[in-house]
Amino acid sequence: MFGWLPALGWPVADLPGSVDPDGIARFPRAWIVAYQREDEFAPREFIVSAVEKIRRELRIERKLRLDAASVRVTYQVPMGTPLDEVVDHYQTILGPGALFSCRGRDCGRSNGWANQVFQQAILFGPEANQFYIAADRGGELASAYVIERGNRRIYVHVEALHPREEVEVAANATLVEDLAGKGFAVLEQVRPRRDGSIPEVDLAVLDALAPRLAAFERMTLHVVCHLYGPEDSTVLLAHSERCARAVQARLQGRLAGEVPPVLIPFGAGPLLPRANGAVARIELVLPHRQRRD
Repeated sequence: MFGWLPALGWPVADLPGSVDPDGIARFPRAWIVAYQREDEFAPREFIVSAVEKIRRELRIERKLRLDAASVRVTYQVPMGTPLDEVVDHYQTILGPGALFSCRGRDCGRSNGWANQVFQQAILFGPEANQFYIAADRGGELASAYVIERGNRRIYVHVEALHPREEVEVAANATLVEDLAGKGFAVLEQVRPRRDGSIPEVDLAVLDALAPRLAAFERMTLHVVCHLYGPEDSTVLLAHSERCARAVQARLQGRLAGEVPPVLIPFGAGPLLPRANGAVARIELVLPHRQRRD
């Protein structure tokens, strides 16, 4: 297959022997610059969270470990293509089964994605210009990482894993147990943006878990949003309050049970960092359970 270099009008050939992953159409006119196919089942990792780098150590909050065959394809997109068009293309393909997505600085460190996760230096670029989405495609796991480098070139890295056995990838599988046992639980696969908004694919995760909160009938749960960044703390506090209210409203409108739990939003901003790093997150907190301890 060929891409087209629009400024010159001549075709750019794919890397010899390379093909698109099944069912994941490339962005129009893009061409393959790196390709790796491994048909043997082997231990692999599938990332479903942002990538942070604390000092020199890479920190990935959530990843799946599985035996799988894999296909890894890196594309270059024609110069002059708007980044939003490329992002929308892969959002459309992988969005229906999305397990996690992020954009810009919410994805963490581009250097970590490029050099440690994908081991492709050409994928390194400004953190503001990145996008990542990971999805379950009915027996296959697939992800796409999009980056616009400082030289305005856009690259897309797509990975498809074919697991040896069916993999359980449901979000928040132990949510009820964590809340009942520890008195708090972080909502997996829900990552607020720094302005306090919630990505559309993350709202679908909230919709799926809301009915399970019926186990806390008549109790009070606090919805706590944590946000970090270079902004003044008062700005981050205001954004986190917006975030907590958005999550509370989404969950409250979909609760089940005769007397559902009462959800109270709370914006913590940057004031309650974790010991192992400041990561934007949503937590549910059950004060009643913590008081008993």
